[in-house]
Amino acid sequence: MRTIPAPSIEIPVDRLGPPGVKGELHVLTMMVNEQRRNEERFQDQTERQFKVYCQLSKNPPATENIKGDFGSDDGSSYLALPDQAVMNCVRCAEGMFEIKKNNLGEMSLVKFECVATNPTEAKRKFQTAVLPFLDYLSFLANCPVVVAMLRVEDPENNRISMEYVSPYRKTTVNPHIANLFLELAPVYAMYREAKNSYSDFYKFLCYYKILEGLLGKFRANIFIRARAANIDLGRPKETVPAFSEIPSTYQKHIGMPVKAFFDSVLTPQFRNAVAHFISDDGAVLNTSLPEHIDSYGEVLYVLELCVLTVIKSHETFLNQLHGSRGA
Repeated sequence: MRTIPAPSIEIPVDRLGPPGVKGELHVLTMMVNEQRRNEERFQDQTERQFKVYCQLSKNPPATENIKGDFGSDDGSSYLALPDQAVMNCVRCAEGMFEIKKNNLGEMSLVKFECVATNPTEAKRKFQTAVLPFLDYLSFLANCPVVVAMLRVEDPENNRISMEYVSPYRKTTVNPHIANLFLELAPVYAMYREAKNSYSDFYKFLCYYKILEGLLGKFRANIFIRARAANIDLGRPKETVPAFSEIPSTYQKHIGMPVKAFFDSVLTPQFRNAVAHFISDDGAVLNTSLPEHIDSYGEVLYVLELCVLTVIKSHETFLNQLHGSRGA
């Protein structure tokens, strides 16, 4: 019996976007008798059948490899199916989905079918149908249920779409740190907390709190100390930086002062909901709702860039205040 290896391709890591940023990979299968142009298959907006596969995991997924052909034995969870059961079928308003188990009897793979006009619509239908059920299982079993990977199949166009997180790059760090200011220790700690999290909502809150501190009490305190020491720190030019990877929604904010972006966009549109669950106007944050998932995921990269800009400014102020002496 001949075994044919699964198709694979090596993609330069720089083409996958900035480290830690989510992206989508789309693959078209080249068929011998296919007469349509690739653009036609990509832009097809007719209603048709889609299949969505979800790999479950006990832990946040690694970013080094993107395995698109995952099956039931590639996933895992703390949720078990009875020994006699092959799968669990769940019926909901959006249709029916199946939960399959791995060779250890753990729920590991969700398969969902629906009619949609494009992969994004199919993914959102999956999120609307399946995520609330997984949320409830997490509550019942008192355990994490991680969605590690999504694959959307479009059989009509022989197209596969997959979400991924761009891998982090290996970085050589100078072991001789010249200036490590202890007063910024909470900021670095919060930044690492954000980087270690797989949740866009928690990342947002961590980054927001860093800006809140640095643009507020941290900044006021350092200027008070500078005036007392008769040191002119100047005024920083902290603006939303220009990067092509910033989503189109936020391109118009490039060049805006970070403080203005913080006050006019981040606080009213995002912070109040994620911090209070129910905002003053009665809106409820649902972290499994497709539009909420998309909105926080979309703003995250520009927010991180603003955080890096303000941290660097604050480090410059501290260097001016203390000269070359670290704390």
